[in-house]
Amino acid sequence: MKAPHPSNRELTAAITPAGSIQLEWAEVDESVGKAGGMLQDEIYQRYEAEPDSWLLYLSFADTGVPLSPSLHFLRSFCGLFARKTSLTPELETLRHAVRVQISEEEIAHALNVAPLMVGAEYLSRDFLCAIQEDLHRSFSRSIKAFRGSVEEFIHSFSPNVTLVGRIFFHMVENKTGQLPFAFLATYSTRLNNQGQSRHIPLKYALKEYESDPAKLLELLATVHLAAKESPLIAGLVESGELFHPLAWTAQEAFTFLREITIYEKYGILCRIPDWWKGKTAGAQVRVSVGEAPPSHVGLDAILDFKPQLLLGDLMISEEEARRLLAQSEGLAFLKNRWVAVDPERLKEALSAYEKFQRQVDHGGLTLRDALRMELFP
Repeated sequence: MKAPHPSNRELTAAITPAGSIQLEWAEVDESVGKAGGMLQDEIYQRYEAEPDSWLLYLSFADTGVPLSPSLHFLRSFCGLFARKTSLTPELETLRHAVRVQISEEEIAHALNVAPLMVGAEYLSRDFLCAIQEDLHRSFSRSIKAFRGSVEEFIHSFSPNVTLVGRIFFHMVENKTGQLPFAFLATYSTRLNNQGQSRHIPLKYALKEYESDPAKLLELLATVHLAAKESPLIAGLVESGELFHPLAWTAQEAFTFLREITIYEKYGILCRIPDWWKGKTAGAQVRVSVGEAPPSHVGLDAILDFKPQLLLGDLMISEEEARRLLAQSEGLAFLKNRWVAVDPERLKEALSAYEKFQRQVDHGGLTLRDALRMELFP
């Protein structure tokens, strides 16, 4: 039975032993707010009226509107499907045949961040995979029955979603030449026999659409939107370099990598090296105990401590750290791989390392001293 929804009721999700999701109203001390109340009402109405497809609506629900922890968790996980679907090339052509993959890493992360909720003991990998299959079936069934475009269908759930366009940015390591990175913009053409889109360099679009400037502007719409926020892309468009292969410095590559969220926001997909994780590598000091045994045991025993500098998961020397600090913020090629360097964090870690090393050189450290310095793991 549908419950009335005063402002002090919160919609929560529970997992049943059979692996289904049950929505329930719970009393709360504070008001859920107007936006939260409206979204909860809509979710509950769809849950009752469309039990087989309400999760599809939840996947596109506004993430800026607060929900209960259990419902927020489901919205976040289902949102992976919505985002990956929206970023699928040739979505209009694929329509009901689209398939997106949720990685094992994403599933593991979801299980790790799951909140306390009724039925949490039934939360598992199989449960999350079943949700993804439900979302695929719901999307396929619904888009088959929808007479408009895929964009219109998705905008009926969330008007602010930007579907991926036909422009792709590629950045790879350049194994030859003086500049270590290469950039190329491509655009997708018709699907091949395997149902995959073909990509050709963007310069060929100038020839293809030379007699139809409106079509060229339509193709480049996502680029012009991104250029409003990205000086890098704005410069490439203005100079015409966007239509040619480019060799880049490490600093240019770093600028590009940090702006990927801008490009993707406007529907440009980026193909980049696997090592980029979207942030600079953390710098820290790790302390290990050497092999020299102490003369006695206890907090005042002098131990053979060995400080180590880490940049991400790479161990670096003091000399390497100083060399990295001598360059500006950006990418550095270290131990046969590229890492993103945050000079301030590296400087702090180096200072801590030097302080610890001075204490060791001065005559050794006790366990009590190490704990006071807050460097002992």
